[in-house]
Amino acid sequence: MERPLVVTDSSDAVVEVIREAGELAAAADVPLLVLTVVTESEYEKDVDVLGTIDQIERSGFEPDPGEYAEKVAQTAINDLLSDLALETEAVGKYVEDDGDRADAILDVAAANDCDYVFLLGRKRSPTGKALFGDTAQSVILNFDGYVVTMAE
Repeated sequence: MERPLVVTDSSDAVVEVIREAGELAAAADVPLLVLTVVTESEYEKDVDVLGTIDQIERSGFEPDPGEYAEKVAQTAINDLLSDLALETEAVGKYVEDDGDRADAILDVAAANDCDYVFLLGRKRSPTGKALFGDTAQSVILNFDGYVVTMAE
C-alpha cells in the first residue's frame, strides 16, 4: 500500500470504512487521501440548510460546490482520524448526479496514483443496479488496483 484513497459520504456506516482505511494507512506509514463526492441534489439540500443558519447568523455564507465537498472531507479527517499518526489530504469533487460518482472517484484515484480505494457499498436489488448503476461495482470493475468495500 503506497497511496490509499477513502471515499466519504453522509451516511453513518461510512465511519467504519474511514477508520479502517486510516488505521491501515497509519500502520503502513503512508498518506491517506480522503475524498468526498457531492452531487448537485446533495449540495442544494445542504446549502438550503446552511442558508437558513446563515439567515439567522447573517454571515454571508455562499460556498463553492467543490470547496464545500472538500470541507466535508476535511471534517471527516478532523472527526475520525485526528487521533492517528497519519498524513492526510482532503479532496472534494462536485458532480451533477449519482451516475457520475464512480467516474469522479476513478479520476481522483488516477490523478493521485492511488493503489487502493476504500468505499462503502450499497445494498441494491439487481433491478436497482441495472436501472441506477452501482458506484462500488463500477469502481471495482474499472480501477486498476485494490478496492476494499464494506456493505452498508
